[in-house]
Amino acid sequence: MEPPREGGGGVPEMAAALRAAKRALRAELRQRLRAMGTAEKQRQSRLLSRKVIGHSRYQESKRIAIFLSMPDEIQTEEIIKDIFKQGKECFIPRYKPDSNHMDMLKLSSAEDISSLTLTSWNILQPSDDDSAREEALAGALFSPCPHNNADVISVSLCHCYSPGMEQGSDECDC
Repeated sequence: MEPPREGGGGVPEMAAALRAAKRALRAELRQRLRAMGTAEKQRQSRLLSRKVIGHSRYQESKRIAIFLSMPDEIQTEEIIKDIFKQGKECFIPRYKPDSNHMDMLKLSSAEDISSLTLTSWNILQPSDDDSAREEALAGALFSPCPHNNADVISVSLCHCYSPGMEQGSDECDC
């Protein structure tokens, strides 16, 4: 990357350009996802779930942090059911309102999802006053105590898409 030139082109301009590029990419991806049929989204979710469940890192893990999927995202229900079937611990996000802070809180079972609160963003998560759940990240991304961390953290990558490439395929380079 070239150093900023005198008279502009510095960090604020680069940050604004990056934000604009991200906004445009998200809009394009939302449009592509809307155009994709439900059956195709389900098919790709099943393919990705099988890849995740079969991955050695997943198999070796004991504590997994995963998002609860929205309708337009890769569906994570099959993975969550498998986490409990294999006796692993499952952690899901709880977002703080008006903040970029997020906790990863423990679910006791797949059925525990039905007890969660629906946020104004239509996201299921533990309520703000739910303090009984274990926190996977112990207030930091990586705690000095390895037993406080999640072994695997899954984030929403439903936007990892190129024309002609299945979501979650080995060729994904995003």
